[in-house]
Amino acid sequence: MKKIKKGFCLVMVILCLTSCSPVEVKPYYAPTDQVMKWFDHGTFGESRFYNYCPSTFIEDGKRYVYYCTNRDEGNITDYVGFRSAQYSEDTGWNWSDMEIVLGPTEGTFDQRHTCDPSVTKGKFIYNDETYNYLMAYLGSIQSDNNGNEIGIAVSKTPEGPWIKCDEINPLIPYDRENAIWGTGQASLVNIDGEGDILMFYSVGNKDGTYEEVREYDLSNLNEPVLLQHARVPTNGLQSGDTLICDADVCYDVANKKMLLVKGKIPYSPDGNSPAFIADKLVVYYMDLSNSSKPTDELFKGNNASNWRLLGEIGYEQTGFMRNHNAGLLTDPYGHLLENTDFIEVALTRSDIANNEWNWLSTYRIYSLSLPLTYMD
Repeated sequence: MKKIKKGFCLVMVILCLTSCSPVEVKPYYAPTDQVMKWFDHGTFGESRFYNYCPSTFIEDGKRYVYYCTNRDEGNITDYVGFRSAQYSEDTGWNWSDMEIVLGPTEGTFDQRHTCDPSVTKGKFIYNDETYNYLMAYLGSIQSDNNGNEIGIAVSKTPEGPWIKCDEINPLIPYDRENAIWGTGQASLVNIDGEGDILMFYSVGNKDGTYEEVREYDLSNLNEPVLLQHARVPTNGLQSGDTLICDADVCYDVANKKMLLVKGKIPYSPDGNSPAFIADKLVVYYMDLSNSSKPTDELFKGNNASNWRLLGEIGYEQTGFMRNHNAGLLTDPYGHLLENTDFIEVALTRSDIANNEWNWLSTYRIYSLSLPLTYMD
């Protein structure tokens, strides 16, 4: 499973400059001191199932989440799970049963693991068919958490069926001359509501661990066009937080801010196991108002605007010893929901334990909200 490689960043969305219809905020947010568990998958801490790495959005009042899970109890093989939920004033969010919507395919780059999904809406043509949803995911042929690559799948509905784009996969391959961990943990951002896509992703190679961003024209998936490519700038990270990777991203259109959640690095200073996932999450934002095209700020390197800390999520906020692999709640294009004073973070819990399955069996998805308070 791709998040448990010691020494490398482990994962996880989206941006459109067009306006989308407002959504009612109140049902979608808990108070900032309340942590909500979303759903169960096997007995917590006992059955050998795991859930983590959520990618989540709301469309037409319905919540959708894609996440990494195992299909068979006790078997560490990653699949993409999916659930949807409707809100009720009486019972809150009522989640559907889990469906496996993507899994390993024998003889391909993802034949061992298929995980770390990120989904955005747009307009994508593939083999002369038009699709409305795009998923980036991590695939690997290896069992040692290395050799990771990024692939693409498409669907006409959030529920699927999802079709892997075999003609172009892997879109961002494993660099066999320089890579160790590889590429993965993608986070998608739709720029124009159609095919202009930002893709953030983690890199682990002989040069180190870091985050990159690419801007693609993916309107024709048979001929993807790379428009820009750079390391994500790290200007302004708070003292003691050393790098960006395993990040999920969304865009606040009204305030021209890019928001990012990631694990605070270095991880888990208490020395307990697992020590290779984050004990704290940090949420940053970057002001994009100084560029004629807001997204271009991300490609300025050391001349980019500073990241500013919005908030931290750790034991004091959740009561969990490990808080990791998070995703930001957005609309289907990756915008922050309109008319809100909060940002909701879907996060993964892990308890400390003395063997692999004890802590893997505690990987469950929760969420909480942070006040949206910008300092500039």
